[in-house]
Order: sequence, then structure tokens, then C-alpha cells
Amino acid sequence: MKTVVFVSEKGGVGKTRLSDELYFYYTRQGVPVSLYSFDGQYKNRNTDKKVSNPDVAIVDTPGRIMDTKTTQTIEGADMVVVPVRPTGGNIEAFTRTIALVKDHANCPVMIAVNGANRFSATTSFMEWLEKFRTKEKLDAIMVIPQSEVLVQAENYRCSVNEINRTSPATQAVNALCDKISVLTGLPVEKRQTKSKKLVAK
Repeated sequence: MKTVVFVSEKGGVGKTRLSDELYFYYTRQGVPVSLYSFDGQYKNRNTDKKVSNPDVAIVDTPGRIMDTKTTQTIEGADMVVVPVRPTGGNIEAFTRTIALVKDHANCPVMIAVNGANRFSATTSFMEWLEKFRTKEKLDAIMVIPQSEVLVQAENYRCSVNEINRTSPATQAVNALCDKISVLTGLPVEKRQTKSKKLVAK
């Protein structure tokens, strides 16, 4: 079994959304997968998202990153994903999260920049992040553009692929899931191009 852990001290960075998307990614392929949430705020969201013998365990951790359960989960991970919003106000919490992950993880670490746009705050953050990545020797950076498609998927409690498969945000989410699969040796999805619903771009 492979374990993929989503970690962030900062709330509102898309940790829960992205862990849901990875769950949908494997269910579409028929891969036995379980999604676990350690965040009490979402304790009822995934009661039907567990199987007896999963090939993949996805863990959505709480913001209490120093919690023993969280650090033990990181230690047992095959992949750690750290979501972050591309603004200067997120840097302090982000760097603390990376420090904790590097202290406890022995696996690839991916940064998921969630909500990128063309404004200067994103540009400045990405310039800083590239330098930080080189210094900390992080394995991958994946960028997801700001998009209503993510909001719609959350509202409908479905994957972005059910909203608009051709949206840049959907393609970025799929690329993130593909990269996780490549780095962990899990199956990579073969996708169709047509969308079931066209709700948002």
C-alpha cells in the first residue's frame, strides 16, 4: 500500500480539495483507495471513502502539524504534498511545514501552489519559491491556477473533471495527480477529453 499525505499548517490552502481530487483520480481508475481525514472539522465528509484493503491511502492532516499522529503519518508516507497559496502571507507557515516534513519524511515532497494568477503577488511568490526549492532540494512544484471550477467542484462535492475537463485548473489538478502517481509508482490515469458538465472555466 502507498500512502500519500497532504500537510499544511495554514488553513484555506486547498489541502482538503486536493486530497479529494486524488481520491477521485484513483476511484476513476478502479484502484482501491481510502481517504482519511484527521481534521475534526471534516470528520463526516469521508465516511464512505474507505475500503478494506486499499492500494492507496490518502491522508488529509489537520493544521496542528506538531501533533504526534500527524508526525507519525508523515514518517510512514510514500509521498508528502504541501499545498500553499502564492502570497507572501503564507511563507512563514509554509516554511515551518516544510521544516517539519523534512525532519520526519523519507520520501518525495511535492509543493502544490494552489490559486496562482497573473498578479504581482503570485509572481513574487513563485520567484521566492524557486530559490527555496533549490535550497531545500524539494522534488516537485505543481501550479494550479485560480479558477471557479474548483469552487464549483467543492459545492457539488465532485471532481473538477465532472465540472469542466478542459479547464486549465482541471488539467493542472490532473497533472498533479499524474505526478504523484509517477513518483510513487502508482497507475497514471488515461483520460478522455470531453466534459460531462460545463459549469465553470
